Amino acid sequence: MPQKVAFILSTSRTGTKALAEGLAGGDILSPHQPPFSRLLTIASNYYLHGWLPKRVLEWLVSRLREPQIFGADCRYYIQVYPLDYLPAKIISQKYSNVSIIHIVRDPRTFVCSYLNWVHTRFKSFVANTFVLGWHPSGFFIGEITWSTWRQMDEFQRICWHWTYKNALLERLFEGDERYIRIRFEDLFLGGELGVLRSTLSFIGIPYRDEFAAILRQRKNVSRKTFFPRWEEWGSERQQQLLDICGEGMKRYGYI
Repeated sequence: MPQKVAFILSTSRTGTKALAEGLAGGDILSPHQPPFSRLLTIASNYYLHGWLPKRVLEWLVSRLREPQIFGADCRYYIQVYPLDYLPAKIISQKYSNVSIIHIVRDPRTFVCSYLNWVHTRFKSFVANTFVLGWHPSGFFIGEITWSTWRQMDEFQRICWHWTYKNALLERLFEGDERYIRIRFEDLFLGGELGVLRSTLSFIGIPYRDEFAAILRQRKNVSRKTFFPRWEEWGSERQQQLLDICGEGMKRYGYI
């Protein structure tokens, strides 16, 4: 049974694969997308929609996620699957040795990165477009009317997902001393090791020199371009993002 367990959570496109690969080895197990991840993501969103009872989601987590984590032969288990929000909450309520790391990214780079990723990978496009419950729905969550949700295009919905998912993580772990939030830009783009060191210290993992390689890896920079950078957007698109994401951007220090 691992001595320390941590969940690294986000909207995705926040360097989680680089972290998973860079931390793995020795007494650390850090899977990026362990078995049953897609199933638990869909089940979690079904629960948020009101389609799945909480006891069923808890049962799924106890049968699929808990044995995988607490049966692992390692000292430190770092779950680097960014969408494990509700499984992380359920498990953290049962075990005291669990830490939660929430990575947030500026939506001005997240949205274009996400859209480029979805539209240049067939599996991602199919999951995001055709799999019911792959993302939470603003309508089924109860935050947006059906007519408004239908009128929102893919860009606007991705903006809404950024806002909703980050706020959901804050609500789930509000007041929990085992939860911290860090910015993607501070961790990966600042050019310093301080945030990485402090994050590992928070989890309880001693820093090793080889971890510095994590910051030298390519992090979620799309090689193909479906959607342009913020600077190339028209004023209407920029305002749409600010209207949907503005409050969160202020809270996280982006504007």
